Amino acid sequence: MDTAISQFDWTIYRHMFSAEPMERIFGELGTIERWVEVEKAIARAQAEVGIMPADAAAAIDSRLCAEDLDLERLRKDTHDVGRPIAGLIRQLAEQAGDGYDVWVHYGVTTYDVMDTGRVLQVRDGLSEIIAALDTYQDLLASLARTHRDTIMIGRTNNMHAQPTTFGAKLAVWIEEITRHRGRFEEARKRVEVVQFGGAVGSLASLGNNGLKFREAAARELSLGTSRSNWHNARDSMTELALCLGNICASLARNAQNINSLGSTEIGELSEAGKPGRGRSTAMAHKRNPRAAEFAESVARLGRHRAMGMVEIMGQEHDRCGGTWISEWMLLPETFLLTSGALSWAIDLIERLEVHTDKMRNNIDMTNGLALTERFTLALAKHMSKFDARRLLDEACAQVATEGISLSDALCTMPDVVAVLSKDDIAVLADPNGYVGAAPQIVDNVLATIADTEKP
Repeated sequence: MDTAISQFDWTIYRHMFSAEPMERIFGELGTIERWVEVEKAIARAQAEVGIMPADAAAAIDSRLCAEDLDLERLRKDTHDVGRPIAGLIRQLAEQAGDGYDVWVHYGVTTYDVMDTGRVLQVRDGLSEIIAALDTYQDLLASLARTHRDTIMIGRTNNMHAQPTTFGAKLAVWIEEITRHRGRFEEARKRVEVVQFGGAVGSLASLGNNGLKFREAAARELSLGTSRSNWHNARDSMTELALCLGNICASLARNAQNINSLGSTEIGELSEAGKPGRGRSTAMAHKRNPRAAEFAESVARLGRHRAMGMVEIMGQEHDRCGGTWISEWMLLPETFLLTSGALSWAIDLIERLEVHTDKMRNNIDMTNGLALTERFTLALAKHMSKFDARRLLDEACAQVATEGISLSDALCTMPDVVAVLSKDDIAVLADPNGYVGAAPQIVDNVLATIADTEKP
């Protein structure tokens, strides 16, 4: 029987809470590979600035291999020390061989290797997230383009408000993604930097070559540098996590909206799927919206993990392991869950079915009450807005008590027909004429993202 404890690794749940590429990036081997990559870059950089002999750097660079490590031995060492790098260095020193072993991990600390390794993972993880965001946005854009003029009822406080278009609803989601991408581009400038500070940030172990080494190591890893160091300042990592959390919050809301619009009473959207998808074990008639519910649930988990990063930002003095250890789990899980939420969100939009007839019919569910604002404004051209509102209040009461349409109720009111003909009322009662700038909003948003150059 599989002994996997985390649901990320359970056989029955595999790839349901995270995307497979992100699992490779933040998995155990992926993490260790990045630590080894950092150790190799340290050697190359130190040789470049004259700290380490060139032959030692060459041996370290060519001989160190993450896949040859004894993970069980590393586990035992990690339990003994409380950090994985000490045991890792013992094995890497053995790989380097006699005469070169003393140069492995020379003049740096556990924080340096783990934090810089994490930055490499973050860089790869961001590429995956941004690619998935672009796919999601493109799918929404295609849907918005198709349904630019598809009329539907807008809902506020879960109640019918007035007509809009499905395309305009999607335009809000599309532009939101653009803002998320912008936040990412800003945040990654601050987070994609090396962390080499030595014991307390002074790089004293490397003498006068500390800053030269850090610049050289950053070049080796294609990363930036900070002016000081950040091993006790986790604001950039937290900022990045909160960017992910923001994305998750948006994905959860969108999925929840789609789920709601697919309810039996509304029926405007549904998920396509082969027979049996989303089936109930008890009720043969049910086909539950699985992509929507997983997109929402996994996104909520991702947002929750992101908020945890705020809790652990506090760092006592120059370093504090009690909070840093929490980050070992929180940041990877935030990436994993965000990737999973995006995968489900993409799946949801790809299989989304739009029932345009139902959207149109639902507008008439309240017998024309969705046009009360339009009628109020039309009457206000001929009388005070307060009198116009009073007449509409009376008409709404008549619709509620008699079950007639709003236009029929208004046609019975002398003060209304004195200024509006029955033909005028019929025109005003057509919801297609009261979507305002909704189609143009779709055009504007689509034009904006078309003009935005994606890196």
